[in-house]
Amino acid sequence: MDDKDIEYMSAFLEEFQSESDRGAALVGAALLDARLERLLLSHMLPGKVADELVSGGNAPLGAFSSRIKVCWALGLITTVERDDLNVVRSIRNEFAHREHGISFIDSKISGFCSSLKSRRRPEMVEAMGGYPPRQRFNDAVLFNAMQLWYRPEHASEFKSAERSWPY
Repeated sequence: MDDKDIEYMSAFLEEFQSESDRGAALVGAALLDARLERLLLSHMLPGKVADELVSGGNAPLGAFSSRIKVCWALGLITTVERDDLNVVRSIRNEFAHREHGISFIDSKISGFCSSLKSRRRPEMVEAMGGYPPRQRFNDAVLFNAMQLWYRPEHASEFKSAERSWPY
């Protein structure tokens, strides 16, 4: 990571780790959503049309769920990443739509967290004395964010290009 990215992630981590459970769910999902937006825009032909498709309130690919689906359909993310992103999205939605009385120890949220595939190695979990749902969620957000951070550069050989087609 370059200095600018390290500075960004340091500021994000400080805020993310000090958030309430609800805040962590919303902020963590927002980070991953932004990484997918960047990945999609880097894959498309540059310009206004791509921006209209991906960014803004009425953009067809403006929703986290749409971005996950299209990134997977285009081969820009793996099946494991897709599955984890969908779990993060589900957790975010639970926190966003319940008025109160929700935390990572809620049975539904805890169940979602246990299905996350991005996690620490078993020996690390054992050394920690367990793997609380909030920590599992935080790890999945951070692991997936790091995997997606430079994906646009790694996927540049697959970038869309304007073509001429023979008739």
